[in-house]
Amino acid sequence: MTWILYIHILAACSWIGGSILLFALGVFLKDPATQEAVYGAIGPFYGYFETVWLVVLITTGLIMGEYYNLFTLLGSQGDLAQAVEIKLLLVVALTIATIVHLIIAFSTHKKTRTFYQKLLSRGGSMAIFLLNLVILWFAMEIRTLL
Repeated sequence: MTWILYIHILAACSWIGGSILLFALGVFLKDPATQEAVYGAIGPFYGYFETVWLVVLITTGLIMGEYYNLFTLLGSQGDLAQAVEIKLLLVVALTIATIVHLIIAFSTHKKTRTFYQKLLSRGGSMAIFLLNLVILWFAMEIRTLL
């Protein structure tokens, strides 16, 4: 099971690291033309790259959850059960935010976005960034409780 954990950690590093990089680019690249050039160049590749890592994260997370019998804790009392439930809900929210963000990103690539598309895309990016950090905290909490 150790190799599944290592793959999960590698996927988390890739997923979260990429998220932090793109978030930082959005914050520090002030010129809209520069932002458009950078995101236009790396956006599609990044979208596919991160989708693969998210699928790996979810798959390895499910394998480990089954191996450690974590899903049998759902609905029960205790710190571990609560941490697992919250992490699962956060992962679902992260997945939904990612899907919405990717749909908008791919459908509007090299096109002008509407106000609502910009709002959902940027809101999705912020949600993904913040959810990553909270999920990481719960992952460490679960590992501690095991």
